[in-house]
Amino acid sequence: MNDFAPLLGNWRTRVSYLTTGRVAEGSWTFVDALDGRAVLDEWRVGPEIGLCVRIWDERLRLWRFTFHSTATSVVIHMYARTVRDEIVLERAEADRLERWVFHTIQPDTFRWRSDVAYGGAPWQTIQTVEAVRAARTTADDDSPLGRTVLQLTTGSRHGAPRCCGCGV
Repeated sequence: MNDFAPLLGNWRTRVSYLTTGRVAEGSWTFVDALDGRAVLDEWRVGPEIGLCVRIWDERLRLWRFTFHSTATSVVIHMYARTVRDEIVLERAEADRLERWVFHTIQPDTFRWRSDVAYGGAPWQTIQTVEAVRAARTTADDDSPLGRTVLQLTTGSRHGAPRCCGCGV
């Protein structure tokens, strides 16, 4: 089962940066790829755009996750799994632990948070997202992520299946 299936689609977001007090509106779009073995998503908040790639690793029985940010040029690698009714992504760097958690997932809403812990200290939430499902429009397929998914699923920018892998 695709743990991220309930998140597929377009979402309007309200992002709270708890360390600065900044609150911003944005969008988050999730799409299925590679016959359900991958999920791509595009995160937009103001000028910041991020691309996430999640690929199911059958051997490890978890999701490998990579986030690419235009705001910081940072690439983040994490592992994701379902824990009870939450989707938890985790990584460790030196004495810093980080986790991103999708929780309170409903058909038309979900919440997300970013937690950090340093040197064995308790978890501290530094960022939250409240998401509400957005109506799908025909412009969705013309978005950069929509065009990418069209290429990934059909092998062509034009929607026609390719015959030999040449992309024509």
